Amino acid sequence: MALPGRAGSATRRRSRRLLWVGAGGAVVVVAVVAVLALGLLGGSRPVHTLITPAKLGTYVREPQLEQQMDAKALQQQVIAKSSGQASHVVYAVYEDKAGGAGGTSPLILFIGGNLSGISPSGFISSFTTQFKGAQNTSAGSMGGQAACVNAQANVTGSITLCLWADNDTFGVVASPTMSVAQLAAQMRTIRPLVERVAK
Repeated sequence: MALPGRAGSATRRRSRRLLWVGAGGAVVVVAVVAVLALGLLGGSRPVHTLITPAKLGTYVREPQLEQQMDAKALQQQVIAKSSGQASHVVYAVYEDKAGGAGGTSPLILFIGGNLSGISPSGFISSFTTQFKGAQNTSAGSMGGQAACVNAQANVTGSITLCLWADNDTFGVVASPTMSVAQLAAQMRTIRPLVERVAK
């Protein structure tokens, strides 16, 4: 039987986690829509597709968290507000079951999709302009361009965002538990697991 103190602690952690997931989702939508609204898209056939596997290394997909944050609605917002420019938009929330420092389980919110052609440099430049303190970073082995920011200067709470773009896809990862450097490294690690060559 769980001790009352431990049960209360677990409830508080779960409550904080859900509050972040909701706020993180809103920030992701703002980030994506702000960039898409600038109309930087062209018209090439997608050569990549994005997937949401059950696991990303030690991270496990958490459908319950996705339901609690209404991630489906976030997906629909991105599609609707992109004026048809974003398609095949996918989403997932992952938790590192191995745990983290101080008993906090690292979380990652991922949302991404196809674009009907894109200027990666323009996409990333727009992101760094919209979000104070955003900096370019390596997009990893799959190419394209990327940038990250601790969005604390832009929204309430500590939420770190990283965004990548290549010739036909975009992806955003967000976390309340990682620094910019940590999330950038995670983005480069998980990107080959979620972005595949279209068949």
